[in-house]
Amino acid sequence: MSLLGEDFTLKATGVCKRYGAENVLEGFKFSLPEGAFEALMGPSGCGKSTFLHLAAGLLKADGGRVEIAGKDVLSMGDSEAAKFRRRHVGVVFQAFNLISSKTVRENILLPLALDGAKLSAREVKERFSTIVERLGITGIEEKLPDELSGGERQRVAIARALLPSPEVVLADEPTGNLDVKSAKDICALFKEINSCEKCSILVVTHDPQVAAAASKVHFLKDGRIAASYETEHDPALVSKFYLETYK
Repeated sequence: MSLLGEDFTLKATGVCKRYGAENVLEGFKFSLPEGAFEALMGPSGCGKSTFLHLAAGLLKADGGRVEIAGKDVLSMGDSEAAKFRRRHVGVVFQAFNLISSKTVRENILLPLALDGAKLSAREVKERFSTIVERLGITGIEEKLPDELSGGERQRVAIARALLPSPEVVLADEPTGNLDVKSAKDICALFKEINSCEKCSILVVTHDPQVAAAASKVHFLKDGRIAASYETEHDPALVSKFYLETYK
Protein backbone atom coordinates (compact mmCIF):
# COMPACT_ATOMS: atom_id res chain seq x y z
CA MET A 1 0.00 0.00 0.00
CA SER A 2 1.27 3.45 -0.88
CA LEU A 3 2.31 5.85 1.84
CA LEU A 4 -0.17 8.26 0.23
CA GLY A 5 -2.96 6.14 1.72
CA GLU A 6 -4.01 5.31 -1.85
CA ASP A 7 -2.65 3.00 -4.52
CA PHE A 8 -0.58 5.77 -6.12
CA THR A 9 3.19 6.12 -6.21
CA LEU A 10 3.00 9.67 -7.53
CA LYS A 11 0.13 12.15 -7.31
CA ALA A 12 0.12 15.67 -8.73
CA THR A 13 -2.61 18.20 -7.96
CA GLY A 14 -2.99 21.79 -9.13
CA VAL A 15 0.57 22.03 -10.46
CA CYS A 16 1.38 25.33 -12.14
CA LYS A 17 4.60 26.37 -13.87
CA ARG A 18 5.18 29.62 -15.72
CA TYR A 19 8.08 30.78 -17.86
CA GLY A 20 7.67 34.53 -18.05
CA ALA A 21 4.11 35.21 -19.19
CA GLU A 22 3.62 31.68 -20.54
CA ASN A 23 1.76 29.09 -18.47
CA VAL A 24 3.39 25.78 -19.37
CA LEU A 25 1.41 23.84 -16.76
CA GLU A 26 -1.82 25.18 -15.30
CA GLY A 27 -3.82 23.27 -12.70
CA PHE A 28 -2.08 20.10 -13.83
CA LYS A 29 -3.42 16.90 -12.26
CA PHE A 30 -1.98 13.42 -12.66
CA SER A 31 -1.72 10.14 -10.74
CA LEU A 32 0.64 7.23 -11.33
CA PRO A 33 -0.62 3.98 -9.76
CA GLU A 34 1.66 1.76 -7.72
CA GLY A 35 3.62 -0.59 -9.95
CA ALA A 36 2.44 1.10 -13.16
CA PHE A 37 4.47 1.75 -16.30
CA GLU A 38 2.95 4.74 -18.10
CA ALA A 39 3.99 7.39 -20.62
CA LEU A 40 3.47 11.11 -21.17
CA MET A 41 3.39 12.37 -24.75
CA GLY A 42 2.89 15.66 -26.50
CA PRO A 43 4.52 18.12 -28.91
CA SER A 44 7.58 20.11 -27.94
CA GLY A 45 6.80 22.79 -25.38
CA CYS A 46 3.65 21.12 -24.03
CA GLY A 47 5.13 20.72 -20.52
CA LYS A 48 5.84 17.00 -20.35
CA SER A 49 9.55 17.32 -19.51
CA THR A 50 8.79 20.27 -17.25
CA PHE A 51 6.47 18.11 -15.18
CA LEU A 52 9.03 15.33 -14.95
CA HIS A 53 11.66 17.75 -13.68
CA LEU A 54 9.20 19.19 -11.17
CA ALA A 55 8.35 15.71 -9.90
CA ALA A 56 12.06 14.96 -9.53
CA GLY A 57 12.62 18.11 -7.50
CA LEU A 58 14.87 19.59 -10.18
CA LEU A 59 12.61 22.59 -10.85
CA LYS A 60 10.55 24.91 -8.68
CA ALA A 61 6.82 25.19 -9.32
CA ASP A 62 4.55 28.23 -9.13
CA GLY A 63 1.88 26.24 -7.32
CA GLY A 64 0.44 22.83 -6.54
CA ARG A 65 1.68 19.59 -5.02
CA VAL A 66 3.52 16.52 -6.25
CA GLU A 67 3.47 13.74 -3.66
CA ILE A 68 5.87 10.80 -3.74
CA ALA A 69 6.25 8.42 -0.79
CA GLY A 70 3.92 10.65 1.21
CA LYS A 71 6.06 13.80 0.75
CA ASP A 72 5.32 16.92 -1.27
CA VAL A 73 8.39 17.29 -3.48
CA LEU A 74 7.44 20.82 -4.53
CA SER A 75 7.63 22.14 -0.97
CA MET A 76 11.22 20.97 -0.46
CA GLY A 77 14.34 23.10 -0.52
CA ASP A 78 17.17 22.17 -2.86
CA SER A 79 19.19 20.07 -0.40
CA GLU A 80 16.12 18.27 0.95
CA ALA A 81 14.92 17.55 -2.60
CA ALA A 82 18.35 16.18 -3.59
CA LYS A 83 18.42 13.85 -0.59
CA PHE A 84 14.84 12.73 -1.22
CA ARG A 85 15.56 12.12 -4.91
CA ARG A 86 18.59 9.95 -4.15
CA ARG A 87 16.48 7.72 -1.89
CA HIS A 88 13.06 7.61 -3.54
CA VAL A 89 13.23 8.75 -7.20
CA GLY A 90 15.36 7.33 -10.00
CA VAL A 91 15.86 9.81 -12.84
CA VAL A 92 16.99 8.82 -16.35
CA PHE A 93 17.93 11.53 -18.86
CA GLN A 94 18.20 11.58 -22.65
CA ALA A 95 21.83 12.70 -22.42
CA PHE A 96 22.74 9.93 -19.93
CA ASN A 97 24.38 12.44 -17.50
CA LEU A 98 27.25 10.10 -16.66
CA ILE A 99 30.49 11.48 -15.23
CA SER A 100 33.10 10.92 -17.93
CA SER A 101 36.05 10.65 -15.52
CA LYS A 102 34.41 7.90 -13.45
CA THR A 103 34.10 4.22 -14.31
CA VAL A 104 30.80 2.45 -14.87
CA ARG A 105 31.03 1.05 -11.36
CA GLU A 106 31.66 4.49 -9.84
CA ASN A 107 28.82 6.08 -11.83
CA ILE A 108 26.34 3.43 -10.72
CA LEU A 109 27.40 3.64 -7.07
CA LEU A 110 27.33 7.45 -7.03
CA PRO A 111 23.86 7.89 -5.45
CA LEU A 112 24.80 5.73 -2.48
CA ALA A 113 28.18 7.46 -2.16
CA LEU A 114 26.56 10.90 -2.12
CA ASP A 115 23.78 9.84 0.21
CA GLY A 116 25.97 8.19 2.80
CA ALA A 117 23.32 5.49 3.16
CA LYS A 118 24.02 3.09 6.01
CA LEU A 119 24.26 -0.08 3.97
CA SER A 120 26.82 -2.76 4.65
CA ALA A 121 29.48 -3.51 2.05
CA ARG A 122 27.80 -6.88 1.48
CA GLU A 123 24.39 -5.25 0.88
CA VAL A 124 25.88 -2.77 -1.60
CA LYS A 125 27.78 -5.52 -3.42
CA GLU A 126 24.70 -7.73 -3.69
CA ARG A 127 22.48 -4.91 -4.94
CA PHE A 128 25.11 -3.77 -7.44
CA SER A 129 25.55 -7.31 -8.80
CA THR A 130 21.79 -7.81 -9.14
CA ILE A 131 21.26 -4.56 -11.05
CA VAL A 132 24.28 -4.97 -13.34
CA GLU A 133 23.24 -8.50 -14.25
CA ARG A 134 19.60 -7.50 -14.79
CA LEU A 135 20.61 -4.70 -17.16
CA GLY A 136 23.04 -6.86 -19.12
CA ILE A 137 26.15 -4.76 -18.43
CA THR A 138 28.27 -7.32 -16.61
CA GLY A 139 31.89 -7.11 -17.72
CA ILE A 140 32.06 -3.37 -18.45
CA GLU A 141 32.17 -2.18 -14.83
CA GLU A 142 35.71 -0.77 -15.06
CA LYS A 143 35.24 1.02 -18.39
CA LEU A 144 34.74 4.77 -18.76
CA PRO A 145 31.56 6.16 -20.37
CA ASP A 146 33.41 7.25 -23.53
CA GLU A 147 34.36 3.61 -24.15
CA LEU A 148 30.71 2.54 -24.30
CA SER A 149 28.01 2.56 -26.98
CA GLY A 150 24.97 4.78 -26.55
CA GLY A 151 22.84 1.81 -25.52
CA GLU A 152 25.40 0.73 -22.93
CA ARG A 153 25.61 4.25 -21.50
CA GLN A 154 21.84 4.42 -21.12
CA ARG A 155 21.84 1.04 -19.37
CA VAL A 156 24.46 2.36 -16.96
CA ALA A 157 22.32 5.46 -16.35
CA ILE A 158 19.30 3.24 -15.66
CA ALA A 159 21.40 1.07 -13.31
CA ARG A 160 22.40 4.20 -11.38
CA ALA A 161 18.75 5.22 -11.10
CA LEU A 162 17.71 1.77 -9.86
CA LEU A 163 20.49 1.10 -7.35
CA PRO A 164 18.80 2.75 -4.34
CA SER A 165 15.55 0.80 -5.02
CA PRO A 166 13.42 3.91 -5.70
CA GLU A 167 9.62 3.93 -5.52
CA VAL A 168 9.42 5.55 -8.94
CA VAL A 169 11.65 5.94 -12.00
CA LEU A 170 11.19 9.09 -14.10
CA ALA A 171 12.67 8.84 -17.60
CA ASP A 172 12.93 11.91 -19.85
CA GLU A 173 13.20 10.91 -23.54
CA PRO A 174 15.41 7.94 -22.59
CA THR A 175 15.81 6.73 -26.18
CA GLY A 176 16.28 10.15 -27.78
CA ASN A 177 20.02 9.66 -28.38
CA LEU A 178 19.84 5.99 -29.40
CA ASP A 179 19.59 4.12 -32.68
CA VAL A 180 16.43 2.14 -33.48
CA LYS A 181 17.71 -1.21 -32.20
CA SER A 182 19.09 0.25 -28.96
CA ALA A 183 15.83 2.14 -28.43
CA LYS A 184 13.82 -1.07 -28.78
CA ASP A 185 16.16 -2.80 -26.33
CA ILE A 186 15.69 -0.03 -23.77
CA CYS A 187 11.90 -0.23 -24.15
CA ALA A 188 12.01 -3.97 -23.47
CA LEU A 189 14.31 -3.32 -20.53
CA PHE A 190 11.88 -0.87 -18.93
CA LYS A 191 9.12 -3.47 -19.17
CA GLU A 192 11.37 -6.02 -17.47
CA ILE A 193 12.39 -3.54 -14.77
CA ASN A 194 8.77 -2.68 -14.09
CA SER A 195 8.02 -6.37 -13.60
CA CYS A 196 11.12 -7.44 -11.66
CA GLU A 197 11.88 -4.35 -9.57
CA LYS A 198 8.21 -3.63 -8.75
CA CYS A 199 8.81 0.11 -9.11
CA SER A 200 6.52 2.52 -10.93
CA ILE A 201 7.86 4.03 -14.16
CA LEU A 202 6.84 7.25 -15.92
CA VAL A 203 8.42 7.89 -19.32
CA VAL A 204 8.25 11.17 -21.20
CA THR A 205 8.60 10.61 -24.93
CA HIS A 206 7.64 11.78 -28.41
CA ASP A 207 8.15 8.27 -29.84
CA PRO A 208 5.06 6.01 -30.21
CA GLN A 209 7.34 2.95 -30.06
CA VAL A 210 8.54 3.99 -26.59
CA ALA A 211 5.07 4.92 -25.38
CA ALA A 212 3.73 1.58 -26.57
CA ALA A 213 6.09 -0.22 -24.19
CA ALA A 214 4.03 1.32 -21.37
CA SER A 215 0.55 0.10 -20.50
CA LYS A 216 -1.05 3.54 -20.66
CA VAL A 217 -0.28 6.81 -22.44
CA HIS A 218 -1.35 10.34 -21.43
CA PHE A 219 -1.37 13.28 -23.85
CA LEU A 220 -0.61 16.82 -22.68
CA LYS A 221 -2.31 19.82 -24.25
CA ASP A 222 -2.65 23.40 -23.00
CA GLY A 223 -0.89 22.54 -19.75
CA ARG A 224 -3.19 19.65 -18.80
CA ILE A 225 -3.88 16.00 -19.59
CA ALA A 226 -6.10 16.10 -22.67
CA ALA A 227 -6.63 12.35 -23.08
CA SER A 228 -5.47 9.00 -21.71
CA TYR A 229 -5.56 5.59 -23.41
CA GLU A 230 -4.48 2.01 -22.90
CA THR A 231 -1.65 1.42 -25.38
CA GLU A 232 -2.25 -2.32 -25.95
CA HIS A 233 1.54 -2.19 -26.61
CA ASP A 234 0.76 -1.16 -30.18
CA PRO A 235 2.79 1.76 -31.62
CA ALA A 236 0.31 2.21 -34.49
CA LEU A 237 -2.52 2.58 -32.00
CA VAL A 238 -0.52 5.13 -29.99
CA SER A 239 0.14 7.09 -33.21
CA LYS A 240 -3.59 7.03 -34.00
CA PHE A 241 -4.42 8.37 -30.52
CA TYR A 242 -1.76 11.07 -30.92
CA LEU A 243 -3.20 12.30 -34.20
CA GLU A 244 -6.74 12.29 -32.78
CA THR A 245 -5.65 14.32 -29.74
CA TYR A 246 -3.73 17.00 -31.61
CA LYS A 247 -5.75 17.31 -34.83
